[in-house]
Amino acid sequence: MKTFKIILCMLIFSLFTPTVQATPFSINEQEMNHYLNKTVTINDSLRIPGLFSVDYSLKDLITRIGQNNDSRVEMSGLADMFIRLSDKTYVAKLHLTFDAIPEYHPQEGALYLKQLRILRWSGEPNNVMEQLQSVMPLLSRGIATLLGEIPVYTLDETDMKQMIIKKFARDIKVEKGHIDLIGGIF
Repeated sequence: MKTFKIILCMLIFSLFTPTVQATPFSINEQEMNHYLNKTVTINDSLRIPGLFSVDYSLKDLITRIGQNNDSRVEMSGLADMFIRLSDKTYVAKLHLTFDAIPEYHPQEGALYLKQLRILRWSGEPNNVMEQLQSVMPLLSRGIATLLGEIPVYTLDETDMKQMIIKKFARDIKVEKGHIDLIGGIF
């Protein structure tokens, strides 16, 4: 009988003490936009010697989290460009919309974008955009590589709540309008 009580107590205890899972922190679109526009500088250049070079600065980034695709973050922004093609120089503005899969790096407490794909682009002046068409695949890969190396959000370790979240968060879940950091205490 004593063994039965012990087994019964262990069974009841195991049923009422599951692994604690929590969604203690969410990053919404406004927070990500603020972080991007305040702390992230995206400048790069692409060159194929003798053919072309493009220097660009990506700014005014706006995110849409989980709006069009459950697992992706859509971003749009403006690229100010300085283009050299065939010994001619052009200044252009490129409006980009792309999406990517967010990835959380727990050791850094940072979100990165992976598997970026450009959905739409347009720009001005039109004569430059026609010439830029041929280098868009390279530009797309360059932006994808760059954004894969720059966090789009990093937890603030001076904020006690975010410091604790960083310690326990291990995964993310993309929801409409926000990304949940998911962690377990046990």
